[in-house]
Amino acid sequence: MPSTAADLPAEPSFELFTPAGYARLLASPRGRAFHLSWMAHAEEADEGVFDRLLARVDVPELNRMVAIHANDEKRHAALLRRCAARVGVAPEPVPPELHYIEQLRRMSGGGDLEAVFANGHWSIMQIFAMLQVVEERGVRQFPMVAAALRPVDSESADVVTAIIRDEQRHVGYARAISRRYAPDPASLEQVLGLCREVEARAFAENERAYLRFAVEHELLVST
Repeated sequence: MPSTAADLPAEPSFELFTPAGYARLLASPRGRAFHLSWMAHAEEADEGVFDRLLARVDVPELNRMVAIHANDEKRHAALLRRCAARVGVAPEPVPPELHYIEQLRRMSGGGDLEAVFANGHWSIMQIFAMLQVVEERGVRQFPMVAAALRPVDSESADVVTAIIRDEQRHVGYARAISRRYAPDPASLEQVLGLCREVEARAFAENERAYLRFAVEHELLVST
C-alpha cells in the first residue's frame, strides 16, 4: 500500500536513510526503481572531475588508481541502471534537489571546476579528501541498502554488495592520493575535518529532501 504524509510519524521525525527507512522504500517497486536510479545518478555525476584529475595526478601508480576509480564509477552506474530497469517500473526522474554530488560540490564552494583545480597539489589533496569522505559514506550506507534489497531483489542486492567492495578500495585510493599531495599531515587532517562537516550537512539535507519527494510521489510502503 503506498504511503502518505499521514503515515509518517511527526515526532521524532522519520529518518529515511536507515535500515527501517530503506526497507519501506525498497519494498515498493516504484521506490526501488527510483532509488537504484538515484544511486546510478550519483555514481556518474563527476562532471569531468576524473578527466581533469587524470591530467594532473603525475605519479604513475596513483594515476592508475584514478583511472580505475573513474571506470568503476561508470561501471557501477551501468549496473545500477540495469537493476532499476529490471524492476519493470519506470522511475521518476531524479530532481535537482536530490542531486547529492552536485549539492555537495556547491556547499563546498566547488561549483566552478576551474576554481576547484586552481591551487595545484593543494587542490588535488582537497578533492581526494572529499572523495574519501564520500566513499566512506557509501561504505556505511550501502550495506543497509543491500540488506533491504535482499528479501525483494536478491540480484540487485548482490550488485550493491559487489559495489561495496569497490567503494572500500576507493577509500584506500583516496587516502593514498590525498596523502601524496598534502603539504603535511596536519593540513590534510584539517581539510578532512572540513570535508566531513560539509558532507554531513549535505547528507542530512539530501535525506530530508528525499523523504519529502518519496512521500509526495508515494514511493514508500506503509508499516
